[in-house]
Amino acid sequence: MTGYAEVEWSTARVETARLLLRPLRPGDLDELRLVDEDRRSRLWAAATDDRETSWMRTAVTERFTGRLLGAANLCVDPLRCAATARLEVWITASARRRGYGGEVVRTLSAWAFRHGMVRVELLADPANEPAQRLALAAGFRREGQLRAALPTGRTRADAILYARLATDSALPMRRGLPDVGELSDGVVTLRRVRPGDEDALLDERLDPESRRWATSTRLWTASDVKVFVAGAPAAWLAGAEARFAIVETATGDCAGSLGLRMTVPAFRIAEIGYGLRAGWRGRGLATRSVRLVADWAFTRAGIARLELGAAAANTASRQVAARAGFQLEGITRMRLPTSAGGRTDEARYGLMPPG
Repeated sequence: MTGYAEVEWSTARVETARLLLRPLRPGDLDELRLVDEDRRSRLWAAATDDRETSWMRTAVTERFTGRLLGAANLCVDPLRCAATARLEVWITASARRRGYGGEVVRTLSAWAFRHGMVRVELLADPANEPAQRLALAAGFRREGQLRAALPTGRTRADAILYARLATDSALPMRRGLPDVGELSDGVVTLRRVRPGDEDALLDERLDPESRRWATSTRLWTASDVKVFVAGAPAAWLAGAEARFAIVETATGDCAGSLGLRMTVPAFRIAEIGYGLRAGWRGRGLATRSVRLVADWAFTRAGIARLELGAAAANTASRQVAARAGFQLEGITRMRLPTSAGGRTDEARYGLMPPG
């Protein structure tokens, strides 16, 4: 193993079975801009080499044809954190879904560890699900969310921080919640919330009946819902929360939402919360949705216990819990804040796997 100061990063060339990672040339950026369907090349302007920073700025090319597939940065700033490298990868849209991104991440991480790095970091936009999946598949562990860490034109956005140590395994990280396509009983369908659901979800949250039982004095805004939907992939991949849209199967209309949040991950305990828009209440959709998610949680997600809470006076929500098979386990006094700024009792329910 050699130290990074003993290696000329800017001229390094790295080969894999399919790829050649060579120094990035000025003409490469022009070529990438021509095929830049999602306008990411704007983030690949000239390097900021004004500090004592070791850079490997590479073009990602096919090894035998030379075709340009994307670009990658590997850099270490000794003024920030010794022996820590930051890795950035961009594969053009036409070359994605072929494993090139993962190949680049694994190869450059291994190269960095061989040359003295102890830690390699990746940053991902919370809404960039493919980037987060790539990081997890390459053995990177989620370590938190950094505020205003990514440039997005004139502003900055939050970023999910992933990292892998030289002593970590390169095997994919184990996920806390499995993927799901759709859950349906023919009447109601559950799928992940996605862009386009924002108006329906805001309507659900601002409805007077929903506000009556809300646990915050603050009203949801269009911006809040947009962030909620955009952050759904990150929450799911982190194993923190599964955010479902409740859809009426016959019409395809978004009738509300349901969340399964991991409250005690170490014990595989999760809590369910749900809400429906006014026009879809009283038709059994919430009960059907809770049953579908409970079955998925126990049979697919490895959940050992489900919990559910509702204001003690919220008869409709409590009836959903009972019809879905949850058992009342007690009333906790003054546990819930209210939308009026006070507090109220909560009815607590539990459900165990069948058998």
